Order: sequence, then C-alpha cells, then structure tokens
Amino acid sequence: WAGTVRLDERWLGNLATVVLGGIMQGGVYAMFAVGLTLIFGVMRIINAAHGEMVMMGAYLTWVAFFYLGVDPLLAMVLTLPVAFLFGVAVQKLLLNAVVGAPELTGLLITFGLGLTMIYTAELIFTTDFRTIPYAPGTVQLTSTIAVGQNRVISFVMAVAISTAVYLFLKLNRLGKAVRATALNAEVAMVCGINVRRIYLVTTGLAAALAVAGGALVSIQFGFNPETGVLYTLQAFAIVILGGRGHYVGALIGGLMLAVLENLVSLMVPNGTAMVELAAYGLMIFVLLIRPGGLMGVKEG
Repeated sequence: WAGTVRLDERWLGNLATVVLGGIMQGGVYAMFAVGLTLIFGVMRIINAAHGEMVMMGAYLTWVAFFYLGVDPLLAMVLTLPVAFLFGVAVQKLLLNAVVGAPELTGLLITFGLGLTMIYTAELIFTTDFRTIPYAPGTVQLTSTIAVGQNRVISFVMAVAISTAVYLFLKLNRLGKAVRATALNAEVAMVCGINVRRIYLVTTGLAAALAVAGGALVSIQFGFNPETGVLYTLQAFAIVILGGRGHYVGALIGGLMLAVLENLVSLMVPNGTAMVELAAYGLMIFVLLIRPGGLMGVKEG
C-alpha cells in the first residue's frame, strides 16, 4: 500500500511537472504565433515563412552568444530591431504587391521566402543541430515537481513581451490604428490612417515576435535550419485553434497545443510522431466543432 501511494505521488508529480512545463512552453509558442495572426488579421496574408523567422532568431541568438559573448536575453536588444527592419523590408519588397490578392498568392510568395531562408541558413551554418547552454539548472517547487530554469526564464520573457504587445495594441495610438486597419482597411484609410505604414509596422512587429520566439526557443531546444518548418506548422495550428486574426485566441491556442504535446510525450515516451498526431488531431477536432477557431466567429 505504501509503495502504491509513493508510486501515485511520483506519477502525479510527473503529471504536474509536464503540465506546468507545457504551460511555460505554450507561453513561448503563443508569443511567436501572435505575429502570424497579426499579419493575417491586418492584411489577410498567410505568412508561410513565419517559422523560418523563428529559426532566424535562434541563429542570431546563437551567433551573439558564441561569437560576441552576449547573454541570449540581452541579445534581444540587438536582434529585435534587426528583425523589425527585416520585416519592413519583406513588406516593402514582397508583401505590398500581394495585399488584397487571393490568399494563395501571399502563401506562395512567403513559402518561397521561407525556402530561401532555409537554404541560406544551411549554406552559412550547415544542417548540424545547434544548442545554447543557458540556465541548465531546475527550479524545485516540491519534492516531486521541478521545472527547468531555462523554461521559467523563457516563459517570464514571453509573458512580458506578449503583455507589452497587447498593451501597445490596446492603448497606443499606433496600436489602435493597427486594430482599426484589421477591422476594415478601407474605412481606416478614409479616417486618415496611413494603411501602408500600418502594414510596415505590422510585418516588422510580427518578425520581431518571431525572432524573440526563436531566442527563447534556442535556450531550451536544439535547432537547425529545417526546424523552421516545424515552427511554421505549430504557428498555423495555434492560429487555427484560437481563431485566425484573434490575438487572445493565439495565446489560448499556444497553451493548449504545448500542454497537449507534453502530456502525450509523458504517456508515449519517444513518441514524437504521436505527439504531432495528437496536436493536429486536436486542431481538426476544434475545426469540426468551431470552424472559425475557439475565439473566432462561429459559423452557421
């Protein structure tokens, strides 16, 4: 009996650890998925290169850490402005021409951009996996519940950045203009809003969120150029779960996806394929019930 109780306590501790770790991982997922939902909400463009921007953030952080000796979190002071300018350049050179075009057009353009980023990264960094040894210890909450320090740090940073973006969209004049453009670009233009400028700000902000996500992912997991594809698929799943173009929905979707992935990994050790199957199974289930996503408009 005593052995059974100890086993139950250990199992419950593992379960709590996995759920807590999933919540923290989900905070990072949600943060970088917000960038994808912003671009779709404002311009109705599906950015298939979003995960590659996350991958770019991981490599920029890796370079700053190993070659410049800069702390991964402090490196954001350098990488986020670069990411914003990269997003502005992408908007000017590629996306301005496809705003208002069928969604497939923007999807193909950004898919090509994503492939270009992958092959460029492979030329520079090769296909080897990279890691950043950062805060390798654990935070012991109870005798059976422990969470990695790097996950705690990443979660706190993700919450801080997501909150800052939310307040920007809610309270700042430029942020309100972004929301107005998302609601109706033509009416926003009539009201005197420079819609083209809003497009630049939106894509720049989305790129910065993706690169911030890459920085926070890089201190938890290994990465190589092809991991960008995985992050794109995760971001798509999160946005579809939460509702396309819905900020809060992206946050909820990110938490749901990460917790589910962690629970499945607990029940099916080394079952990477099962983790992916469960994640996309959840997405399909939600779409069957609410085609617009959890926070989207219910159709019918």
